[in-house]
Amino acid sequence: MVEDQVTDASLIQRQIHKCVEDCDVRLVDSILNFKHALKTFVPDFILTDYQLVGFTAMDVIEELNLIDKSIPVIIITGTLNNEELVANTVLNGASAFLLKENISNLHNKLLPIFETLISEKVVELSVLERKRVEREKLEEIHTLLRQASKVEENDDDSIKSYYKKILDNIDTNIKSLLN
Repeated sequence: MVEDQVTDASLIQRQIHKCVEDCDVRLVDSILNFKHALKTFVPDFILTDYQLVGFTAMDVIEELNLIDKSIPVIIITGTLNNEELVANTVLNGASAFLLKENISNLHNKLLPIFETLISEKVVELSVLERKRVEREKLEEIHTLLRQASKVEENDDDSIKSYYKKILDNIDTNIKSLLN
């Protein structure tokens, strides 16, 4: 969380805990602390005020984009009611934009945003897992082919059975990769 008002940070943390019981919230109040936090902690989300002392949410997004564009940024502000600026912020990378005006009900607005962003992360993780499994299967095929190249050429029966075993294994792996 990037917030320079301690009271707002505390209130927002309470609202977050209404949505997510077990979470680790790191609070920073400067762009330098934000950069340092990104080096020591990988957040699932970044919550930031728009207007901070010496920088804005746009600076936060810009710094984040240098490290990892995939981390969603949710702007929670009490000072920005300019629709054009809101639109530009979203176009430049913010995932959501909320006002602090009724902070005691903020969790009702955060929950669907969190659910959507988490669903997107689950899909990304399942795609990565599928790719990992495919890569392991291809590495297994590669290992089998390397082993096949080392078979003794004197023993015709063992060569035939070995190649049959390898080809059957490759056939099975390729079929499972295509499914």
